[in-house]
Amino acid sequence: MRKIYSILYTALLVFALTSCEKIIDLNLNTTAPIIVVDGQVTNSLTVGSIVKLSYTNKVKSDNSILPLLGAIVTIQEDNGTVYSLPEVASGIYRNLSLVGITGKTYHLKVVTNGNTLTSSSKMPVMVNFDSLVVEDFPNFGKTVKVATPFYNDPKGLGNNYNFSIFKNGRLIKDAFAYDDLFIDGKKVTFPLIYSRENDEFKKGDIIEVTMNCIDFANYKYWFSFTQSSTGSPLAVPDNPMSNIKGNAIGVFGANTYQKRKVVIP
Repeated sequence: MRKIYSILYTALLVFALTSCEKIIDLNLNTTAPIIVVDGQVTNSLTVGSIVKLSYTNKVKSDNSILPLLGAIVTIQEDNGTVYSLPEVASGIYRNLSLVGITGKTYHLKVVTNGNTLTSSSKMPVMVNFDSLVVEDFPNFGKTVKVATPFYNDPKGLGNNYNFSIFKNGRLIKDAFAYDDLFIDGKKVTFPLIYSRENDEFKKGDIIEVTMNCIDFANYKYWFSFTQSSTGSPLAVPDNPMSNIKGNAIGVFGANTYQKRKVVIP
């Protein structure tokens, strides 16, 4: 199953994303492993703040994650308060007490094997995730089930969104990133079109969708994966627009977090 894109929308977004952000062009079959950062501060009491650290894998590998162990991970609020994120599992660093607040800026620092990695992100205003519905979607001669989130984009440009789909608890490895260039102030109903046939929804499947309001740097990172051939932000990156400073790639964001769930009828 192939992902459906609007040619005009994609072309305009690619043009809009041309900037001075760090773009990594790697020969992933020969280059030494690079650190990958996947970190976020959320406004959720159940999620808190979490940073996943790993290493890139080779293109012809099985895309398994190679965790980075034993790092020192801290996040500082813009008021100076510093939170430590202990390693709660292999390569996963977490602090449930660090819950983000809209308008505050958060500064990540990772120290590992003599390297220091940094990044900063300001938490945007949360746009309400109104509802999630299941719809029929025509796809090359057949009809498939898709999940469609509903939300109202507030007036004024600058809102950015990232969605993730979980099917029966398993993450579907597609990136769904949107800005409000063409949807400003409108009710939004974009179906989330997954790209792999084996991810197709079946009757009884439990589908969970998370909606994150994100800053523009995070949007550019996740949008770059919608244009990527790899399909996984944690294994083999393909020219991602990283906001991590230091010898690493990946993303760190202060994101609002909401989740909705549906069962496929």
